[in-house]
Amino acid sequence: MTHATPKAVRAVAMTAPGKTEMRTYPFPTMDHDSAILKVDMTGICGTDRHIFKGEATELRGKSIYPYIGGHEVIGTIVEIGDNAARTMDYDGQLLQPGDRVAIAVEVNCGECWYCRNHYNNTTCENQVQAYGLHPNADTPPHVRGGFGEYMYIRPRTHLFKIPEEMPTDVAVFVEEMAVAYHALARASGPFAPVNEGFGPGMSVAVLGNGPLGILHGVMARIQGAGLSIATDLSDLRLGVAKKLYADVTINASKVGVEERIHRARELTEGVGPDLVIESAGEPEVFVEALRMVRKGGTVIEVGNWVDLGKTVPLDVMRHINSKNLHIHSVFHCGTNWRPVLNVLQQQSNRYDFPALITHRFSLDELVDGFGTVTNFDECVKIEVVPHKA
Repeated sequence: MTHATPKAVRAVAMTAPGKTEMRTYPFPTMDHDSAILKVDMTGICGTDRHIFKGEATELRGKSIYPYIGGHEVIGTIVEIGDNAARTMDYDGQLLQPGDRVAIAVEVNCGECWYCRNHYNNTTCENQVQAYGLHPNADTPPHVRGGFGEYMYIRPRTHLFKIPEEMPTDVAVFVEEMAVAYHALARASGPFAPVNEGFGPGMSVAVLGNGPLGILHGVMARIQGAGLSIATDLSDLRLGVAKKLYADVTINASKVGVEERIHRARELTEGVGPDLVIESAGEPEVFVEALRMVRKGGTVIEVGNWVDLGKTVPLDVMRHINSKNLHIHSVFHCGTNWRPVLNVLQQQSNRYDFPALITHRFSLDELVDGFGTVTNFDECVKIEVVPHKA
């Protein structure tokens, strides 16, 4: 594959909360251990929404701005060093220009206690880089996020080759689906003698049905979930949840918390769902999850990825101990996405993953339309297509 190297790369940078602009950066230079991707498609994440709203302004003690966002990236290799071609693929496949790949978000130090002990689902203490988050865009080689035409891929990055037959608008969900994959795997360790844990036929409620919540509902279905309940503030998002996995939907803007809990219990023999997943990203919804789940049930807390500075009252005895709950926190998408790509490939005929996509923005459209991500009645998933005609 031949590639005409441009002199410059266009990228959308966020310079302050609510402020985006088109910038031009030099086309990056690679070496034996690095690579350059042409960005095919990148999702806007809930974290990007919080940053846009000014609810997250620092990362690891440093200002995020200016930053080129986009960490849910599918791209095509245009240049790759000889060492990188042999080592970057997580599965050990030889990479070459023309290969479509997903990018593992984080480049870890490999030396801290967590890295040395192979905690695949725990963030490294000395993280070198997070694509689409840090270092910021003022630090050369600048283009490390998917909201640009090309990306520099630094040494020791993990890449995952995309099956040729998998459409890009399915593959682009691999990062979020990896979160759901790890979350459900942690919850699926039942202690059979007392019927604990999550398993086939059990009921599930997903509180908050943005893209991440919906994918958790889908993942629960893939693992055999029985009755599935979805709550959200948006009828648009509840409609997508209904299409993909939910048996029952409840609009939380129209039905109060006491009534929501009452309805969930009515649907589950008066006790509450076996598994409740908090994906709304609001601390008070975590308390709702604790109250809604049945005794001995399981709660997954996956929504609160950004410290909003909010605290909520929690009665530990009443909400947790007296119910003998299993609670799993999730703050990471893991480093091995091959099983997740396998799941997407196996399930794409059953689940219409692209149905989550309500907008496909070019870079020019993103500059003016980034704020759409804050309107839950207007969007579900926004994908950025940098080379869109």
